[in-house]
Amino acid sequence: MSDTFETEWFAAYLRNSASPADAIALWRWGAEIDVRDILPAVHVPTLIMQTTGDGWVKREEGRYLATHIEGARYIEFAGRDHVIWGENSDRIVDEIQAFVTGALPAAPGERLLVSVLSLDMTGSPFGIDPAERHAEALRGELLAAEGREIRRSDGKVLAVFQRPTRSIQCAIAIRDRLRQSGVEVRSAVHIGECEQRGHQFSGAAIELSSRLLDHARPGEIIASRTVRDLVVGSGLRFEKRGEMAASGLPGAFPFYAVDGSA
Repeated sequence: MSDTFETEWFAAYLRNSASPADAIALWRWGAEIDVRDILPAVHVPTLIMQTTGDGWVKREEGRYLATHIEGARYIEFAGRDHVIWGENSDRIVDEIQAFVTGALPAAPGERLLVSVLSLDMTGSPFGIDPAERHAEALRGELLAAEGREIRRSDGKVLAVFQRPTRSIQCAIAIRDRLRQSGVEVRSAVHIGECEQRGHQFSGAAIELSSRLLDHARPGEIIASRTVRDLVVGSGLRFEKRGEMAASGLPGAFPFYAVDGSA
């Protein structure tokens, strides 16, 4: 907090909240109790909110919790505040309300430029949905690549990223990791504008990513020309695989296979 009044108010709040001995005890409880071993035993809806630049709790710690608590919802805010009444207070309240009630407050849609990754997984034994069977591995790779899962069903996963390179790297990591368990993964990546309403995404970019997935072979990553042009210099290599007609776009829509060995 840079505001002098807020700083003085917070200092008074701390002085009046606990004695020095109680403050030390609270600090030790928060810093020394290790709950890592019991995280897999948590089977209730869990919301984890983390500030990227939090000076008290590193974002890696928040991501660790989200990766090891099954079904946990992880939200990361830009900023540095640790206190919940700081720079993201309104958004924190909205996210808590959405988590408890299942719906965000009514708000107009927001258009965002995102990289959309579509995944299709096959090969899981005994008819088990591979997306559910490997949910923790998928969640870990998405967190590492700063991706956000927005849909999952019948072996398919849809996720969005801020950068196209990260989405391709995530597709490579998921493909290579799940292949060790006998699961083949097909992937497609496109970048474009989507409309976000709460936690829901819609738009042509998502539809195009799903359409591209139809052209991917097992173990293959397909990317649109837009993605190829935006990741120049990344070290990734692309080979033209074909063209398709896309509603609302003039002419043919070329797509490419990504060399995932780069």
